[in-house]
Amino acid sequence: MTADLWALLAALLLATVQLTMASVLTLRQIGGAWVAGPRDAPREVTGISGRVVRAHRNLLEILPQFVAALFLVHAAHATGVLSAFGAWQFVIARVVYVPAYAFAPPGVRPICWVAAWLGILLIVVNLFV
Repeated sequence: MTADLWALLAALLLATVQLTMASVLTLRQIGGAWVAGPRDAPREVTGISGRVVRAHRNLLEILPQFVAALFLVHAAHATGVLSAFGAWQFVIARVVYVPAYAFAPPGVRPICWVAAWLGILLIVVNLFV
């Protein structure tokens, strides 16, 4: 398996860990009755719990782009150093994104997001070199 596919596996593991964290923190803050119920009345978690939930949602928004970029380089048989480096840059930036969102001062989280996005860009660049 190529290095970028290992990064994809790591990204999927990260998504699973973030989902678990978000679910547990939501359960702790809002309670089991709402979590297990029909959720007719929307409720949002706040504080650090809310930040972890939003970090997970943000990962779900950018993950399809990461997967699509990897699909393109693999379908075109254009994997290489840039795609591997970009894939791992994406994963590492997204791992750092979670504590940056939850605890860091303003401005750190966007840097992590841009670093992850640049990782996707590096993957795509591998198509043209």
